[in-house]
Amino acid sequence: MTKKNKPLDEMLGRMKKKLEERERNAVVQLPLWPEPKRGAPNSFIRSALFAAIQSKDRQYIKEAVLASQDGITVKFTGEQLNQADLDVWETIVHMARDQPLGTFCSFTAHGLLKAMGMPTGNSQHKQLHSTLLRLTACAVEVTHEGKTYFGPLIKSGAKDELTRHYGIELNKGIIRLFGENQWTALDWKQRQELRGQPLAQALHAFYSSHREPFAVKLETLQAYTGSRNKQTASFKRQVRTALGQLVGVGFLSSYEFEGDLVRVQRTSTPLVKRA
Repeated sequence: MTKKNKPLDEMLGRMKKKLEERERNAVVQLPLWPEPKRGAPNSFIRSALFAAIQSKDRQYIKEAVLASQDGITVKFTGEQLNQADLDVWETIVHMARDQPLGTFCSFTAHGLLKAMGMPTGNSQHKQLHSTLLRLTACAVEVTHEGKTYFGPLIKSGAKDELTRHYGIELNKGIIRLFGENQWTALDWKQRQELRGQPLAQALHAFYSSHREPFAVKLETLQAYTGSRNKQTASFKRQVRTALGQLVGVGFLSSYEFEGDLVRVQRTSTPLVKRA
């Protein structure tokens, strides 16, 4: 470095530091979807990240590449997540959407369970805490349209054991998953009506993320939903039942099978910020 260039280099260095500090301090906030909806990244609901499995069927997986729609890559390490975990994550994100990411979102366990329409007994409190630990302990790497987020789904948390108040922090980087045309506002009332039916919930989320759902092969749905049922005939029966449930809650107007191809018809247009 010459003496002539040193002042210029020092000035550029100071400017770079100021820009980096400004970026660190910038307010990052989630999209403000309507109250009756719950926002979810399309990369989550077009992949097997939140599988259609019961809690007893969870497995621990390491650096697994999960099935996902073209254009999305999802890698996962941790105890497998399911649709019940997605309910909790969506509710926390919903509560946190009106404040900057990186700040603590405060709530009581009772309040969160009520917001999810669930009972508030001791067993539900324990299940909720287990879910929060699972979402904090996992490591995901999600790439969608050239943007990657890697880290836990909850950055950190704190709990007052006496009052059961929680403080949950979401990573600022999670905003990468809510880019333009990369997230969907799910109908929360319909999703609540499907609680306890993980395949129906997974299909509801998947089809919600497509304004005009296209025909999908059964084996593709099995992969995207993370179902353990590898028997085509048996899985087809499960899908038929789940699609019937989606008609029952008013999400689908009709569905049909053409061999192993599944076609569905939506009853209304979702609020989809889709890719």
